[in-house]
Amino acid sequence: MLLFPKLAGLVLIVLINGETPDSTVGQTVGPDGPQPPPTVTSDPLDITVHETPDRVSISTVGQTVGPDGPQPPPTVTSDPLDTTVQAPCILTLQPPKVVVKYGDKASANCSTTTDHIGMGWEASQGPVDMKDDVQLITWSVDSLVEWGIKPFCFMNPNPDKQCKVHLNVTIYKTPESVSISTVNHTGPMIEGGQYELQCDIQNVAPAELLTVSWFKGDTLVNKETFANSIKTPVNRSATLQISPSRADDGAQYRCEAELDLGPEGPQPPPTVTSDPLNITVHYKPVIDCSNWTPLINTSLDSFPFAVMGKPQWRTKWHQGTSRIPSTKRLSKKDSGQYSYCASNKIGSECCATNITVEYGPEFDCPSEYESREHTLFLANCNVTASPEADVSWSRDGRNVERPHNLTRRDNGLYKVTAQNKHGTEHHVLTINVLYGPEIESGDESVEVYEGRDVTLSCTTEGNPEPEVKWSFNNQSKTTGGRQTTLTISGATPADGGEYTCTATNTFGSQTKRIFLVVKEIPDRVSISFVNHNGQMTEDEPYELQCDIQKVSLLESLTVNWFKEGTLVKSKTFTKPTKTPENVLDMLQITPSINDNGAHYRCEAKLDLGTDGPPLTVTSDALRITVQSPCILTLQPPKVVVKYGDKASANCSTNTDHIGMGWEASQGPVDMKDDVQLITWSVDSLVDWGMKPFCFMNPNPDQQCKVHLNVTIYKTPESVSISTVNHTGPMIEGGQYELQCDIQNVAPAELLTVSWFKGDTLVNKETFANSIKTPVNRSSTLQISPSRADDGGQYRCEAELDLGPEGPQPPPTVTSDHLNITVHYGPEIESGDESVEVYEGRDVTLPCTAEGNPEPEVKWSFNNQSKTTGGRQTTLTISGATPADGGEYTCTATNTFGSQTRRVFLVVKDDRPPLPLIISISLIILLIVIFIICIIICKKKKQSGKYDVQPNDKGLQMMLL
Repeated sequence: MLLFPKLAGLVLIVLINGETPDSTVGQTVGPDGPQPPPTVTSDPLDITVHETPDRVSISTVGQTVGPDGPQPPPTVTSDPLDTTVQAPCILTLQPPKVVVKYGDKASANCSTTTDHIGMGWEASQGPVDMKDDVQLITWSVDSLVEWGIKPFCFMNPNPDKQCKVHLNVTIYKTPESVSISTVNHTGPMIEGGQYELQCDIQNVAPAELLTVSWFKGDTLVNKETFANSIKTPVNRSATLQISPSRADDGAQYRCEAELDLGPEGPQPPPTVTSDPLNITVHYKPVIDCSNWTPLINTSLDSFPFAVMGKPQWRTKWHQGTSRIPSTKRLSKKDSGQYSYCASNKIGSECCATNITVEYGPEFDCPSEYESREHTLFLANCNVTASPEADVSWSRDGRNVERPHNLTRRDNGLYKVTAQNKHGTEHHVLTINVLYGPEIESGDESVEVYEGRDVTLSCTTEGNPEPEVKWSFNNQSKTTGGRQTTLTISGATPADGGEYTCTATNTFGSQTKRIFLVVKEIPDRVSISFVNHNGQMTEDEPYELQCDIQKVSLLESLTVNWFKEGTLVKSKTFTKPTKTPENVLDMLQITPSINDNGAHYRCEAKLDLGTDGPPLTVTSDALRITVQSPCILTLQPPKVVVKYGDKASANCSTNTDHIGMGWEASQGPVDMKDDVQLITWSVDSLVDWGMKPFCFMNPNPDQQCKVHLNVTIYKTPESVSISTVNHTGPMIEGGQYELQCDIQNVAPAELLTVSWFKGDTLVNKETFANSIKTPVNRSSTLQISPSRADDGGQYRCEAELDLGPEGPQPPPTVTSDHLNITVHYGPEIESGDESVEVYEGRDVTLPCTAEGNPEPEVKWSFNNQSKTTGGRQTTLTISGATPADGGEYTCTATNTFGSQTRRVFLVVKDDRPPLPLIISISLIILLIVIFIICIIICKKKKQSGKYDVQPNDKGLQMMLL
């Protein structure tokens, strides 16, 4: 379909290739014209377009006026309109664009799908002659060196026509060099100054595709492109204006030249980078100023707050108008405001800092203090420290409050402790409180049995220590001096009565009275039968009687019954009495044949408490005789058997009988009269409630029997351990419950569950249960794990204690191990609180922390982090300077808390002190002078006149 131009406000549409065109043309008259718009329609006109150009004319246009208009509709005919249609030229280049480095190979294909009489390439390098028998023709150059080349592919569809397509060719050359420099400046830059950097790019093409990028470090700071249509290589320069700050000192600038050759060019785009340009920025000093709290004897040149400036600066200290040497070591009187100044050739800066000299506690306190009771404690006990010390008082290892209104309880030795972060000091103070005597309250009446020793106590307190005296019936009972107790040996009724104790010192006296009562001991203790004499019959009940005559202090009486030396009963009486009484106590017994010939006795025991050892009176022994009409013996007397296993027992007698046998729910044995031994046996015992017994009939009117004790057991099917209502790691100090589940075990009453932590037994549990059949049982253990338990293993063990008749060792089933993980907060190992290092030396500060999860350890100094991230247990300071001195903080943190440790670093001057240098110099000088004097003296001795005389030994020279 072809759309022709508008003509006189009409739109004309023509259909191609035999299609019938629209017969109606509408005229646009806008919303203000008649509606619907007037329309004129032409008669249909068929046109056909061939590949060769044809002429098409349209001669009639009809206007539609509707059925209400004149018929036939009015018609207006235009002049003929000729159109010419021409077929396109179809050529395809592959690639459509060529990007090639100068001197490299280049090629492109040209193809068509239409008929032609010839096609080829026109180019200043590598032209290709026209060929008529191809649909594809290639242009190729081995070394492209023509900067202005514009090749094109052409095709002749017929002798009268030629079409062509140009190939877009870009030839590039990367820069020979890229360099960076400062413009009109050399040497360091001054902070805040304006400077220009220049990037020179040599021999690059095409310049219009060049981009120069400026970098400070790895940060892009500017980009510049060039508008230039020159295709051949050129030199270009780019500039960058900078105003450096102190943060830029040591920064590196570089420029990068990049040829952006598009997607057809090499990827990534060719780039050439300059060498880096290092800049040095000079700036006046800046002091990170703050108040300072150094330790006593720290020198001023250890001021820890950083000074930054370039070139190197000098510092000065002033206090008020006085200049202070930086080597001054601070005493506790040197606290105050100081001025700290730093200067270099760029400028200077000062800061005012408040220095508070810190030091450990010092005491100004007496060693003894004495005063009357109920007076104020006025001892001047002062502590000086910086920072202020925490002062605590202790006595006998326990912390106490500082005494205020003195009482006798304040007497004693006190340790006063003062502590701050720089140390701990102790002072011992003795307080002596004076007061009159006071006798401790005690028994107003004391009782003693006749013939026993008794001690009367009169414990008194006073300061000075009181003198104590005793009297009885107005007669002194002391032998002189201090006597707090009075002992009466072998008390008699004559010793009974009122005793008086008197305590006296310089501040008063006090008296106490004690009444002594002397009591008689029991007269007699006897044992006898109640309503019986002679022999006893087996399994019949009997009663024995203990008769105690004339007992005083019945509330202190205990009656003990013994059988062959074994205590079988004990009864204590609580009824208070004032006069002696007779007492009876009974013992019920049911003897067996084994008790035949046993001896019984009873014992009356008076517990006198602190008055002395118990008084005991024992009866004579009572021997009993027991007879049995029926004697049966079981072997074994007890059977322990695993469920389903075989069991057996023998029953024997040595007496005559008319029949014996076994009664049992499994394996009963009929009565036999001609045996002295009969056996009960079961191949597989499965009756949990089994109670077999052996019986014997001595005569037709009597039967005796003996029950066989049978225990049927089953070992647990499984034993398992778990935590109750908890999974995952445990928290230190938390409360947790472990549970041990024992499945299908019998009998439960003989089950013991043992809990182990590692190989250590931590708990045992038994079960009170009379159920004989298998049951499930659970045992629990409460634990509160500590960090020492991290990685600990718990297990439980189920054991059936079946006695000596059961299997040995007892059957045991053990659970698998339960491993526990304990999480806890950090704990930093203790270490040196202060570390010293000489200036210029390396020093390492350790901080070893334990915790779970593993703590993160960080260091800080003057509220600034000193770590590089992660876990850093040591901090190394290389080449320590006075500025490195001060307090370092190590903090260990995990999800359960944090802990902090402080280390104070003291940086010492490595140079010998000036007095030492002067002393050594003087000594060396004196030594040199001494040596010179010796040399001069020797020379003097060797100079003068000599008489030389020959002798038999040669020449002799004598000084004249």
